[in-house]
Amino acid sequence: MSYGKFKSVEEVAIKFDITVSDRTPFVAQKPFEILDIVFEMIAKKLKDDTNYINEFAICDALIRPILDIVADNYPLKVWSHVPYNVDEEKGLVGEPDYLIAAKTKYGAMAEPALCVIEAKKDNFDDGWTQALSEMVASSLLQARICYGIVTTGALWQFGKLENNIFVIDPRYLSATTELQQVFNTLNWMFNQINQVENLQ
Repeated sequence: MSYGKFKSVEEVAIKFDITVSDRTPFVAQKPFEILDIVFEMIAKKLKDDTNYINEFAICDALIRPILDIVADNYPLKVWSHVPYNVDEEKGLVGEPDYLIAAKTKYGAMAEPALCVIEAKKDNFDDGWTQALSEMVASSLLQARICYGIVTTGALWQFGKLENNIFVIDPRYLSATTELQQVFNTLNWMFNQINQVENLQ
């Protein structure tokens, strides 16, 4: 079994004894300054139908550029489709869409503190199932807290796993109408991750 093979959040929660909390707002915003020309470029991409024709287009044209713009302000890297094989017997293997983690002095990926999933066919339930399994894998590698994002490129939703408690923020942010808020929220989340990394 791999990350994408789990059928539901409940299945992952039962297998790894995770408490699934009621959906509760928890994300905040940290103002993010972005050059007008870059902001306008992303906004234009979000309105272009050709960027939504398949999951590869969504990942390459929308999700990755947005993540990169924020990551460039932190000592964190966007790791794309890299092997993340934590425990084969438990089904925690595969190549996640995106993992956000520091780079070790040996050039490898440190424990991911953020897992980003492209919501295939706009299915957020399946997206959160995969995200939670990846977040569990990170916790098994001693990550104190791990955040998750499920996104269609246009819609973004945020979650976290801390002390074996999983919570999803019920709010969706629309990158097409709330792009600055998406950047502000990502900036807040990257800042939280950076603080945790510095404490370890």
